[in-house]
This record gives sequence, C-alpha cells and structure tokens, in this order.
Amino acid sequence: MPLLHIENITRSFGSTRALAGADLSMERGEIVALMGANGAGKSTLVKILSGVLPADGGTVSLDGHPLRRAARPKRQRLASSRCISRRISSARPA
Repeated sequence: MPLLHIENITRSFGSTRALAGADLSMERGEIVALMGANGAGKSTLVKILSGVLPADGGTVSLDGHPLRRAARPKRQRLASSRCISRRISSARPA
C-alpha cells in the first residue's frame, strides 16, 4: 500500500483548469521530483497536498486513510519536505 496516493485530482480557477485528473502514488522513503512546464499545475498540486487549497475533485490518501481538508496538520507534515524550484535547461552541450 502506498504511503501517499492521489487519484483524479482536479482544480480550476474560474475557467482555467489547473489540474485535470492528476494521479500519483509514493512509497515510504521514496524521493519524487515533480517537474513540468510553467503553468502545468505543480504548485497547485503541492498546495492541495498541504491543505492550502481544496481540490475540486478526486481523493488524497495518506497511509491508506483518506485526507480531508480538516486534516490540515497532517497534510502540512506531509508537505514539510523541501520544495526547490529550479529551472532545468533542456539545452544539450555542443
């Protein structure tokens, strides 16, 4: 059973769809990099996982138990890992 499992997470801001069916599973001790283009929904997903924003739909489970917005302290501990934003160049050396 994964430590963290998110399924079909959706979030919109007005008519802008920030997340459309995001899925992710993480095992205990696993290190994951969340990468994507600007506007891909990375920050929105982290904010949903930490309880800062509610998801419009989908489920978040921690150690097999559903997390709800009221479980914010648990989510904040979950998101207490470091978030580092760094631009990664796709240019190849000559």
